[in-house]
Amino acid sequence: MGNYTYQTTTNQTADSKYDVIGHLMPAKVFVFVVVDEPGRDGFLVRNCYADADNQYLKELNLGELGNLREVYPEKYGLWAKGTDSSARVAEHVMGMEKVTSYVSTSGDYPAGAARFDGKTVYIDIAKAKRSGARLITGAEIRAALDEYANQNPHLKKRIERIRGYSEALDKEILLQPRPSVPPSGVFTQKGLAISLGFVKYARVVQVFSIAFTAYDLSVATDQSFKAKSVHPIEKEVVRQMGGWGGAIAGARIGATAGALVGVETGPGAVITGLIGGIIFGAIGYWGGSFAAAQIPAQ
Repeated sequence: MGNYTYQTTTNQTADSKYDVIGHLMPAKVFVFVVVDEPGRDGFLVRNCYADADNQYLKELNLGELGNLREVYPEKYGLWAKGTDSSARVAEHVMGMEKVTSYVSTSGDYPAGAARFDGKTVYIDIAKAKRSGARLITGAEIRAALDEYANQNPHLKKRIERIRGYSEALDKEILLQPRPSVPPSGVFTQKGLAISLGFVKYARVVQVFSIAFTAYDLSVATDQSFKAKSVHPIEKEVVRQMGGWGGAIAGARIGATAGALVGVETGPGAVITGLIGGIIFGAIGYWGGSFAAAQIPAQ
């Protein structure tokens, strides 16, 4: 805080007093909701196995953990079937190698590749990149297939057919996780809807909380000056402290409620808890208003 010099009139009367009103100290409470927005760079769509007992999945001999990773990437993260595989892009796309370091996805959001059935999950491109995953685009896939055709001219017609599927139907994009895309970057259809809804809701709460807090305190301060009483601003401080104290307790209540809702594993449980915190925090604010109402107006 800086140093201030005040100038005021004085007199010769013993023990006289003169009140000097100093600069108003700001007492605004700002609440920031930090949101890691899903899909900032878009999503890739993957149709994965829906059942760990699927016969085709079992034939890959991935083991129990490998099977669970294939079926529940939103829980275990997105892994390639063979992280140490030396298979090339063309061999993966053509299906010549089933266990590779690549994962097939579609850039056709939200439908995905219509030729493949199974459970649909969405991979957050930004989070995949942050985890170190490499993206192989459609143009890179085409180049890899062309090179493979030059090396294997007897497969030219088959390669052309596969390329048509990859480009026109599947809009295929490959991911090469290193070693995996974390669960926070993989969403089920329900989990993605919850996440996107929370981001929208959180932004509204952020703007609302900053607006009413700053405004109410300034109004209360003005009322205190006009009334020559500390009670108006005292009431407002009690109300706001009660509100955000309620928000802290509400976060705990909301987290507990979220765990009881039974939402899908992955980010859904955390998001439900956060929404609970915001809702109960709002209740805490109005509870603070009730307490403040007991303070005299002046």
